Amino acid sequence: MNMIKSFVNTAHLYRLGHEAEASVALRQCIDEMEKNYPEVIKRPTFGQIISPMLQAQERQDWLALADYLEYELPQLF
Repeated sequence: MNMIKSFVNTAHLYRLGHEAEASVALRQCIDEMEKNYPEVIKRPTFGQIISPMLQAQERQDWLALADYLEYELPQLF
């Protein structure tokens, strides 16, 4: 599965209320990015997206996190 599909599938899990499964999928997405797309992680725009994503996760704002996964992160690819 490509990264964009992984992000979208993870976003859908969050929107459906499957937070535990979505959190595992999110970790897998991040691991895959670190392994296969290190150049994306080094971009300043990645930091501008990941910071509010993590804040949304801390607030347990799953819908905001899903929006970042589905609409913001894919723009980096």
